[in-house]
Amino acid sequence: MQHAHISMAGAASPPSVQRQYLTLTGSWMAWLFDAMDAGVFGFVMLAIAGSFAVTMGDVVSTVAWFLLATGLGGYALGNISDKIGRKKTILLSILAYGTGTLLCGYAHSLAELNIYRFIVGFAVGGLWSAAAALVSEVWRPEGRAKAIAFMQTGWSGGNLLAALLAWNLLDPANPEAWRTLFIVASIPAYLTLVFVMVFVEESPVWLANRGYMLRNGGKSSPFEIFRPQHLRSVLLALTISMLGMLGYWIILTFTPAFLQNILKVRIDQAPVFLVWNAVGAIAGYIGYGFLAEKIGRRSAFAVFFLGMAFMVPVFTFSASAMPLTDGKLAFTMQNIVTLGVLSSLLGFFTGYFSGFGAWYSELFPTSIRSTASGFCFNFGRVGAIAGIKLVPVLIPVIGFATTIALASFSYLLAALMVFALRETKGAVLTSGN
Repeated sequence: MQHAHISMAGAASPPSVQRQYLTLTGSWMAWLFDAMDAGVFGFVMLAIAGSFAVTMGDVVSTVAWFLLATGLGGYALGNISDKIGRKKTILLSILAYGTGTLLCGYAHSLAELNIYRFIVGFAVGGLWSAAAALVSEVWRPEGRAKAIAFMQTGWSGGNLLAALLAWNLLDPANPEAWRTLFIVASIPAYLTLVFVMVFVEESPVWLANRGYMLRNGGKSSPFEIFRPQHLRSVLLALTISMLGMLGYWIILTFTPAFLQNILKVRIDQAPVFLVWNAVGAIAGYIGYGFLAEKIGRRSAFAVFFLGMAFMVPVFTFSASAMPLTDGKLAFTMQNIVTLGVLSSLLGFFTGYFSGFGAWYSELFPTSIRSTASGFCFNFGRVGAIAGIKLVPVLIPVIGFATTIALASFSYLLAALMVFALRETKGAVLTSGN
């Protein structure tokens, strides 16, 4: 069943094709380098622990602060986006994550690093909220899922860039090389800031809605999303996000450490395998977009969640079973291809992330779209904190591979829960809803 949002306020004039693609390009670039700045941390956790003479558990707490910040940023900056506009919020987010990443390279303690990563996380959440709303409001309904899917490839592309930077900049002989990685990773953010400032325009739907709200005395309250007419959708969308994020962040956070500890892969070699993961994810994001336009948002989510539930244990147990030579993984063609294929398939089924932007934007009216979608999507990462904090506790008890494989249970539950939310394929976004 298709649902369309219709409003007496009327729809804004359709943006030109050129404007649509400039908007998508700017949002994609912002999300690409946002993801890169978020992803570099996974490659330097062991190095940071050594620099500050702390345990892996202490460094994991930095990830927890980052995830908490994404939830707060998605909610707070999402509401700001509904008030001051999508473009201004995107610019603010880019400036924040670029500067936060730059400062990470100069941190003198883990506590100081926590503050800078909190800033980056806050901006990551806010950027997604504003960018997803902007692209959804500019794009036509029949192509919205594919446009959001393309924007979401920026996340896997950013992780790919993070892996490539780590591969080239990290040096086992230089334990402080992680600082250079953060400094270099911050540079593209400032270039993206200029592009968005010059070439990306404000959402016509938001502009029309602002006038509509002013004429009718409307206000955008951060608590509006918890009103009875929205509460069920908010809670269900939040739960689905939490389940999807729980498994993903366990994998993203601990795969480099898994490769280094179980297969004795060097710190500068681990990114090679995550390059394959990012390549697979790009294909998965695009694949989800096309599938969602064919069979609907819910069914596409279910397919990808079930794919992840299958691939997580396959990846971890297959990798753990690979033979070692002199106590470490030999870089033979067979081993590289095996881990490459497994990593690509695991990455492919993370394509469900490209569905959150379109689906959540279509679930909520314009006046709360960025706030609600940002809250539901980004606070899902807050739910992942319990997972990543539990991993270091479980690893000594049941092993690295089994611990990570437990993430498949969250995906199974998520695959069932998606059908509790309504289908929104074909929804028309207008200024009054």
